[in-house]
Amino acid sequence: MAIYSTDRRSLLKIFGSIGATCAYPFASDELYAQSAPPTEIPVRFFNKTDFATISRIADLIIPETDSPGAVRAGVPEYIDLVIARNTEQQSVVADGLRWLAGQNFMSLNEAAQYAILEPLCEAADAGSSKARNVQFFALIKSLTADGYYTSRSGLIDELSYRGNTPHASFEECKEH
Repeated sequence: MAIYSTDRRSLLKIFGSIGATCAYPFASDELYAQSAPPTEIPVRFFNKTDFATISRIADLIIPETDSPGAVRAGVPEYIDLVIARNTEQQSVVADGLRWLAGQNFMSLNEAAQYAILEPLCEAADAGSSKARNVQFFALIKSLTADGYYTSRSGLIDELSYRGNTPHASFEECKEH
């Protein structure tokens, strides 16, 4: 029986790889893998406080390690772009951000922030709750993975994607 890695980044790589092959609700030239994200992108939906909160959550989901994290890859800007175009998601995000503000999320230290997000993550992964804060976290987690693994940092630098390249053979999957 194969043994699989269960660390967060490995799981997100799998989800991102799957997501990168799916259709997106925007033109292909807006995929972040097409170019490095600009340094200053105007925020479309979020105010400064909400954008900072979304950035913090994305950073906790995919932190910077030996490769860039979600924030350096432009994920908050990607989330803003997607949310700005979907009124149903705007409602979920607005409710989730209000809930987090009530928890004083941004004034907490990292351990306390994780303590708030981890139960939401577990409930979202289990599909065991329809609570609005769980829906919010599931949406932001999914958008974070999508944004990261369609960015140059995630798709090319981390996953080593080299599209449109012929292969004489395909390597067998190896256990880690």
